[in-house]
Amino acid sequence: MLFKRNLISTASLTPSPMRMGDGFLGNPTILEKTTDANHTLTVAEMSGGLVYYSALSAGRQVTTPTAALILAAAADMDVGDSFCFMVSIQDAFAITWVAGTGVTLRGRATTPASSSTWIVVVKTSSTTVDWFVA
Repeated sequence: MLFKRNLISTASLTPSPMRMGDGFLGNPTILEKTTDANHTLTVAEMSGGLVYYSALSAGRQVTTPTAALILAAAADMDVGDSFCFMVSIQDAFAITWVAGTGVTLRGRATTPASSSTWIVVVKTSSTTVDWFVA
C-alpha cells in the first residue's frame, strides 16, 4: 500500500490518526531495478520504500507515475499529506526525473550517479502532487 494513515499515540493517550509532522514510520522493501533504458516508474515499484538501480550503462530519464495513479493508490491522503521513498543508484550514471501528468518536480531534477536520494511526494490538490527530489 502506498499510503496508509496509521494510528499513533503519545504519552499513553488514545490513538489518533497520524498527521503531517508526526514522524516517520517505515519498514522498507528493496526493489532492485535492472532496467537499462528510459522508463516510467510504477506506483507498485514506489510502494516498497526503496528502489535500487543496479544496471545502468548510461544516464537515463525516469518518468514519474501520473498524479492520478499516485492518488488512486493513496486514497487516505489529504491535501498537504506526504509519503517518501528512497532511490539508490549503484552505477556511475545519473537518473533525470521527468514529470508525469499532474506532477510538479521540485528540488533537484536528478538522482546523482552512485548515490541515493529521498523522493517526497506531497498531495497539493485532489488531482496534483509535488515530487521533491531531496
